[in-house]
This record gives sequence, structure tokens and C-alpha cells, in this order.
Amino acid sequence: MRLSLPSLLLFTALTSSLQAKVTLDPWSYTETDLYPSAIVSTATVDWNGDDQIAEDKKTGDDPKPSKKEIPLYGDENGWLAVDLTGLPKNAQVEVTISIDGFLKPSTWKGKVTRITKAGEARIFPKALWDYDALLKVRQQRPINVTFQATVNGVAVPDDHETYVMRSINDCMFYVLMDEEGEDFDDFSWLFAAYVNENHPEVDMILKEALKSGIVSDFSGYQSEEPKDVMMQVFAIWNALQRRGIKYSDVSHTLPSKFVVSQTVRFLDDSVRATQANCVDGSVLMASVLSKIGITSYLVMIPGHCFLAFDLGDGEDAKRIGLETTMLGNDEIKSVEEIANLTEKAKLTEFKASYKTFTSAVKIGNANLKKYKTELADDSEDADPDIQLISIPDARDLGIMPIATSKDSR
Repeated sequence: MRLSLPSLLLFTALTSSLQAKVTLDPWSYTETDLYPSAIVSTATVDWNGDDQIAEDKKTGDDPKPSKKEIPLYGDENGWLAVDLTGLPKNAQVEVTISIDGFLKPSTWKGKVTRITKAGEARIFPKALWDYDALLKVRQQRPINVTFQATVNGVAVPDDHETYVMRSINDCMFYVLMDEEGEDFDDFSWLFAAYVNENHPEVDMILKEALKSGIVSDFSGYQSEEPKDVMMQVFAIWNALQRRGIKYSDVSHTLPSKFVVSQTVRFLDDSVRATQANCVDGSVLMASVLSKIGITSYLVMIPGHCFLAFDLGDGEDAKRIGLETTMLGNDEIKSVEEIANLTEKAKLTEFKASYKTFTSAVKIGNANLKKYKTELADDSEDADPDIQLISIPDARDLGIMPIATSKDSR
């Protein structure tokens, strides 16, 4: 059907009026920086549990937002969205977001039934991320992000933005919600994503630890003897020392305006380079301990990270600290060379390694005691720089280990 000239003019006027009225603004939880480590490791996390926040998914039992809150539609767990202002009531809306090379065109379609007085709504399309591409980002790079929308079939002007895709090694610590830094969201548990108990290198480390003869097996808590747990941890410590792992304070992270982050090496990077900073060494040890069923923690204190682990599997189990930066304090032979050592030489090396291990435990325990009150504080006013990150709790939350392309053989 062809429109008559008056109808065409009226349609054109209505279209122009709608385009002028509805405005589109890009929205990103981390502003113009995107963090592949967070996107990948939280791919299956539902932040709100059983409660639905998105208007198009709510049931009668879900909480109602306050009048001041912008109504949300689509994937409430998303990192990217579009804010629309000036929407008419019950508008049919379509929103698409895409990123060259990383995000396939991701679209939300539906009726916007609830808006603010200014006609505002925030739309989160279900993001179709290319996870393989995200895992390969080892250096930050600029990316083109396109935001598009139509309202009642009329296109709103597109918005094209240049964002920064951060390295997969950049781990978010916390996100500032205001420029003063007084309000923030804690993301310290994302460090658990770098703990990878499933990495093939973990089995190699355990085999090498058994060759030392310090323990005959790795049974975790099965013996119910704390001393057996300590010897298993020491056997792993000794094996990593024999790998030649040295402390290296290479942790420079490019600054972001609203995100505090830390560079973290993957397990295989630390092993291959035979060097690790405080976070890297703790992640490495936690990966191996988690594999054998020993509950481990990453302990964050101002300017530093160390490891902690439980001597038992009960709630009242004693917690032990371990200063992993001391891994490189001894010069001992590799696992392959143990057979060529005399019994006296073996004993000398084991004594030296154990002495360093006990010193690392002493320092770790001292820091656990020093920050005991702050580490137990889970209130909103807790210091974000002092955190006890439980690996099992992070897994229960849905934080998955980041599996790099080098994890499979």
C-alpha cells in the first residue's frame, strides 16, 4: 500500500518527532574499560540469585524497584546496556550492541511497560561474547562499540564509542561508584578465577612432589591429622622451589579512572618464567592445594597478597598463613637431580627448604593475626584493601577458573 502525500507527510513528522524526543546513551558497568577476566569468569553468575530485577522477567514475589531507580530490561547480569530517555508508554523497543571482533550483534526486543517520569529505561541485551577472542587479549587495545535502538519501528541515532579492552591478566579489585571513592563495589573474589585446579601443570607438580619422598600420597584431609596436611603443603612448596620459582615484583597495571585492578600471571606463565609476584605465587599454591582438596584462601592486605589454608575440613579448623614470596629463598636441585644426591646432601636440602617453609608460615600467621579483625569484617564499611578470598566460596558463587589456550595439551 502506497501512502498518500498527506499521510506520508504526517508519518515523516511523527518519525522526526520521535527521533528528536528519544535519546540513547551507552551504559557500561566499568565505564570505557572492559575486563575480559571478569566477563569470562562470571559468564554463568547470577548476581541476584532467585530475585529478578529486570522488568520483563519479574514475578509477583520479586522486589519492586523504588521510583527513583531506572527500570531494567533484558539480561540483568550484563556488563553493557543502553539508557533510553523520552520513551512513550508501552513502546516496542529493539536494542542492539556489538563490538568488532569481541561481541556479536546482541539484541533485545520487547515492550517497555514501565518507565520513569522522564521516560527512562535501561536495556541489557544478552551479550553474545566471543570468549575465545577475550581469552587471547594479553595487551590492552582500543575497540569500536556500536549501540543501536529502534522505538516503535523508528530508528534512534546510533552511538559509536571507542572503549578499551584490557588484558586478560588485569583482575578487577573493586569498582568505584563515585569520583570521590566513597562508594564502591567489591570484586576481590575475581582473583579466584586465576586459581586453576584443573590446569594440566598441577598434576605435573604433584607428581614431582611425590618424587621427593616427603609424602607418599596426597589425600587432603582424609587422615584427619593436621600434621599430615602440613607435610602435604610442604611437599608442594618443596616441589615449586625445585622448579626454581623466584619472587619478581612485576605487577604494573595501567590505571583506570573507576576500576582498581591488579595484574596477575596465569599458572603456566609463572611456571614457565620461573618467577611470580605475591599474587602469582599465592594463586599457584592455591591451584595445587585446591586440586588435592585442601581449602585455600588468597589473603589481601594493603599492598600485598599471601596464601592461607585450613588444616581440617571443619568450620573450626585452624587456619595457617603462608608467605609465598619466600619460595625462591633456597637454591636446591631440581626433582630430576634428587636421585644423584647423597643422602646427606638430600637431608641438607630438605632441612633448608623446611626451614624456609616454617619461616613463611610464621610470617603468614603473623599477618593473619595482625589483620584478624579486618579480615572477619564483611560489612559494607569493610576496608576493600583487606580481604580473605575463599576459593571454595568463589566457586560456589560461580566464579570459574580462567582456562587459557595453553591449558590443554
